[in-house]
Amino acid sequence: MTATRDFDWVLLFTVAMLCAVGLGMIYSVFHPAVGAGYTVETEHLYLQRQLLWVILGAVALVIGFAVPMRVFESLAYLIYAIGAILLVVVLALPSRGETQRWLSLGPLRVQPSEFMKIAVIFAWARILSGYRGDPRRPRNLALVGVSFALPFLLVLEQPDLGTALVFLGLVIPVLYWRGFRGIHIFFGLSPLVCALLVIYGDNVAHNPWPFGVFIVSVMVVAYVRRRHLAESVALVVSNLGVGLLVPILWNDLKPYQQKRIVNFLDPGADKLGAGWQVIQSKIAIGSGGFGGKGYLEGTQKALEFLPAKHTDFIFSVLGEELGFFGAFIVLLLFMVIIVKALAIAQKAKGEFASAVAVGVGAYLFFQAVVSVAMTTGMAPVTGIPLPFISYGGSSMIVSCFLVGVLLNCGARWYEY
Repeated sequence: MTATRDFDWVLLFTVAMLCAVGLGMIYSVFHPAVGAGYTVETEHLYLQRQLLWVILGAVALVIGFAVPMRVFESLAYLIYAIGAILLVVVLALPSRGETQRWLSLGPLRVQPSEFMKIAVIFAWARILSGYRGDPRRPRNLALVGVSFALPFLLVLEQPDLGTALVFLGLVIPVLYWRGFRGIHIFFGLSPLVCALLVIYGDNVAHNPWPFGVFIVSVMVVAYVRRRHLAESVALVVSNLGVGLLVPILWNDLKPYQQKRIVNFLDPGADKLGAGWQVIQSKIAIGSGGFGGKGYLEGTQKALEFLPAKHTDFIFSVLGEELGFFGAFIVLLLFMVIIVKALAIAQKAKGEFASAVAVGVGAYLFFQAVVSVAMTTGMAPVTGIPLPFISYGGSSMIVSCFLVGVLLNCGARWYEY
């Protein structure tokens, strides 16, 4: 049995198709360059850069596939430590504006928070591998919690709310896969729900009742499970703590971040301000109909109504030009990858490899779903790129590397 025989060509072809769609959309975004505030050089510049990122992504994919999983497992904590150090370095550098997210390496700029996604997947898979006992031990859950909180808070400080939320989207599926069930997931999600209700009550409804009703519900759950005293106390304390901390953290967010969250909770609150980009995005997608206006024929992007149309809102361009049919095909390609990731996780003998496969699947699922939901007003505008399609180097390289690791897990499923 060889890795070549078990290589998943369908998975590789699916990723290649998404990259091709991304290149096509990047070209389309800047196609009406002349007369739209751009030059002909601009039209080709972004396409050339994205093509370079795709090539570098292909190299990263090969590396992810070629390096044995045992090496990733043995270096998991070191990779995590390096990623955390880079996040601290970013914050220590002189500020260049409202955000501090990039490190300059000569002519290139890299985003350490993107590479931290690789680090946390490896670290959590290493912690939750059951070679030294039950992975569901409280000690392991505490280690996962600490290793989640550190990058979450550092990235939030940059500030980059979208990437910080990605870490949350990664940790819950990995915990579930490694045996944490029902009530543990509720414990993990309840502080997030609590935080949203606090923000909604203070800034939208101007009414404390949503938060109050939720806290009462939490106390009822804690009372029902009073035989598990430690868990019940932790549930109540964590939610009350969030209720006290959220107003403080809210004041530390930038005004534009506050507007994005409020606009998500109440889309009609600021139609000419924070809600403008979502409204224009929904108009673009809706105007595409079933078959779309035709490739290169989108009007919202040509008339400059769509903001960040080559990054955060590239799905809007895709929906306008390719319509429901084109958008459905793209989402179907993502679904193929997710199903493949879960199948590989189920098949892999090694617990580390299995957990990594779930982490990769969760990463691609969360980023794709939130990116699409963002353009349709179903999620706050948090700047999460659509993997393989949005313009950007760090996201492309990280996504391709993780696909390479996924191919690695699938081709060598019999190891360990």
